[in-house]
Amino acid sequence: MAVVCFGGSRALSSAFAPLVSRVVGAVVARGALVSVGCASGADAFVVSAVLSAGSASLLRVCAVGSASGAGFWRGSCSLALLRSAGAAGARVLWLAGGGLAVPLRARLFARSLSSLRGCGCAVFFLASASSSGSLAVAAAAAASGLPVFAFSCGFAGAPSPLAGVSGRWSPASFLGFRCWAWLSVAGPG
Repeated sequence: MAVVCFGGSRALSSAFAPLVSRVVGAVVARGALVSVGCASGADAFVVSAVLSAGSASLLRVCAVGSASGAGFWRGSCSLALLRSAGAAGARVLWLAGGGLAVPLRARLFARSLSSLRGCGCAVFFLASASSSGSLAVAAAAAASGLPVFAFSCGFAGAPSPLAGVSGRWSPASFLGFRCWAWLSVAGPG
């Protein structure tokens, strides 16, 4: 079964929640699994979209904190949303970025990388052209050979280039939705 990793800006405006819902709905309608982190903004909209579609069994949430609530930060989505997802049948991976002894910044990035495991592509909803955390995860996805798509939510044009990955953004379509696709260019070899 296909797995699609979703992510994006924790500052994503709720004005883009309908777009997130439509894109995620198209993925779950095809029976694909959805993998996502636990941040506010884009991640929370993805979790809510899957739950609203009645497809919790197709959801994997990689959480930076524990089921008790320890280890989360102010940029996390609500613990209640994560618990609701788990109760509805989603697979919530608590402490997906490592134990509480691991510094938060490292846990956040490791959590994001864990959401990419087993995925066939990665899709990001970006609130700015230079959403640094999301673009770092997108760069890791592209470097590992995954197709990467990005939606420009609230800004015109392509996102910033992916650091450390040769390539460029090109206009594209993801399941019929206009977006950007990262076109990798092979390095010298």
